[in-house]
Amino acid sequence: MAADPVRFDRKPYEIHYQDLHGQLQTIRRQPPPKLHPALPTDVVTLNHTKNDDFVAGEDLEVSYINPHHPNVLKLKDSDGRETFVDYYDVNLKDKVAPRLGVDPRDLPINNRYLLWP
Repeated sequence: MAADPVRFDRKPYEIHYQDLHGQLQTIRRQPPPKLHPALPTDVVTLNHTKNDDFVAGEDLEVSYINPHHPNVLKLKDSDGRETFVDYYDVNLKDKVAPRLGVDPRDLPINNRYLLWP
């Protein structure tokens, strides 16, 4: 059984940068909680038209989810074009990615041969 391809823990992390005066500054951030069930390689449907390339109702693949910003999805269409959208602008259509604790053999679509005609 495969684990989630992206870890979505809320472990705090530090960012180091130089301010306008040249002083090294450090801030501590914590990622927000993940509010959707999508994982990379899942198929989602776009709710709203974003532009001429990404229209409403189109099925797109989730290509990446940044662990520090888990509610922003990077989507890829069939032509290889990519865009970023918020999680509430899409609906999960197909769960393609392996889920932690879910055996693919237990999914109903994989047990169709057990059904009588």
